[in-house]
Amino acid sequence: MECSYWPRPVDRAVLADLEQRRPGALLGPRRSGVSTTAKRLANIAGVEVGEGLKCGSYAVVEVSPAEVEKAVRCGAFAVATGPLAEVMEVAGRVGAYVMPPMSKAELLEFLATFGQATEPDAAEDLIYITGGYPEALCAALEKLNYPGKIAKEHVEELGLKPLWFLEAVESFGPDFLKGAVLGYLSEEELGQLGIRPGAWFERRGDTYVLRLPWLQFFAVKYDPELAKGLLEEALKIVKDPVRRLYYEALLWRLGVNKYLEDSAKYVDALFQAPPQVAADLAIYFLESRAGGRRGEAKAILALSEAMRYLEFTTADVVYLARRAAALAPAEEAYSALYNLGALLLGRGKYREAESVLSIVEDLLFKLEGEDWIRAKRVLHLLLAYREALLGNWREVKRLLEDEHAALRLERSFEDVVKLNLGWAYIMLGEFKAAREMLRRYRGFQTAALFFLTSKKAAAVREYARKAGADVIAALAGLAAGLDVRGELEKLDIRPELKTLLKLLAEGAEPKALASVASRIDPMDKLTLFYHAVEAYLLLRWGAARREEVLEFYERLKNAVGQAGIPGAARYMKPELPSLARLAVFFL
Repeated sequence: MECSYWPRPVDRAVLADLEQRRPGALLGPRRSGVSTTAKRLANIAGVEVGEGLKCGSYAVVEVSPAEVEKAVRCGAFAVATGPLAEVMEVAGRVGAYVMPPMSKAELLEFLATFGQATEPDAAEDLIYITGGYPEALCAALEKLNYPGKIAKEHVEELGLKPLWFLEAVESFGPDFLKGAVLGYLSEEELGQLGIRPGAWFERRGDTYVLRLPWLQFFAVKYDPELAKGLLEEALKIVKDPVRRLYYEALLWRLGVNKYLEDSAKYVDALFQAPPQVAADLAIYFLESRAGGRRGEAKAILALSEAMRYLEFTTADVVYLARRAAALAPAEEAYSALYNLGALLLGRGKYREAESVLSIVEDLLFKLEGEDWIRAKRVLHLLLAYREALLGNWREVKRLLEDEHAALRLERSFEDVVKLNLGWAYIMLGEFKAAREMLRRYRGFQTAALFFLTSKKAAAVREYARKAGADVIAALAGLAAGLDVRGELEKLDIRPELKTLLKLLAEGAEPKALASVASRIDPMDKLTLFYHAVEAYLLLRWGAARREEVLEFYERLKNAVGQAGIPGAARYMKPELPSLARLAVFFL
């Protein structure tokens, strides 16, 4: 693999823009690999890499930072590198992606591809001195002659400095360094600490937030003593529990241990923090043992919730599941085990999820009474989730009806049991049972049930919006014949399903479906919806006889029954309102 490229989380966002032919920009410090990344992604998305800027045609174009705004206005996807100060100013104006340095986890994975590892205290130092981008890291490996295991002495031997960061410190001055250390300040706090805001901050109301959160790592590494003094000064005036915890965690990592007792008071703030911050703070509680077993249990639960939005490895999940199981019968332990198992299942890692299921099963031999019932419920909920993902709704119903009956003995996870059982009834077409199960709730499941059982699409749309069920609101709009293409674009659903719904909304020609067909596995149940849409569009454009289409839909009705979603059969009709409702079974 080229040393100027390594797959990064930002790649997915850039690729989505390129596939949708959206204007935008990817920026980074010099030698950060943005050019190589953009060219690779353009090739995947089938987008031309332009030699120069030409307004009116979509392409990936390399420009200077000063030309980025013009390129975006022209409808292109711009790529530029330059001094960080310039990059941040441009990024703030056009909302560009900025290529981050590698995280510690990414570095370890990157090094492993070269047969290299690091000692625990060397990884972060290596990121800092090289600047954290692949090209500089490769150069460092070559200079060290690939030692196998990189120690702190190797890092010191390199004698490198993060030039792009040092340039930023020189350009912006001490206010940049102080702002980067603290990361998040109100206008009043800036005044009290004597810090002037600049391009490194993004203003949100009366609060200034570090535009690039990863700059904090480099600022703390640049001058640890300055960071300690500044963080302790900030703790005198900051009242927000999340930020207090964050500053105390940073101080602990800098060798200041006197705030551990104070941290324990704020452990519940973990659940108020954004995902990455919550994960960082949870790891602080696990490593420092601040708050004892109670703090550890809450930290694992918070981490299991934050991981839904973050990158993680299977080993991370299994390790946390073991620690959570060791804390049973703490209430948070059961919730964490459920979250961790669902994480792996939700990402299609069925085999890997068996490790978590085994950990939960082992608990059944160690617990008794209500604690045993809780552990069994977690196991059954995870098994039901797995069967739901595989489309075995009758097995889902069996597992959850067992747990529903057991709610009279112990009521943990009551809402999860009822909502999931209600959804199983919907998939099986047992709408009366679903209505009874969901009668006390208002949300996605009830909006879907209302949509499937009512002909009043406008009323459903209003209900769904109030219930926060944007997917159902958009589908109800589609059923009503409204132009909902803009709403569909914003939905967090499978890209192939989104494309099919947009083509339905447009009443597109059948040939427009060709690109979708190639992206759907023939064994995927979404194929059934694809064929239903295809037959409808063929009929709409006069390319098929109605009798033949109706006969084809009869075969599709049988197919959805055999596929384990018999509830979908009644909506297998060549009519837009029916097809909009049919989509519910493929979300």
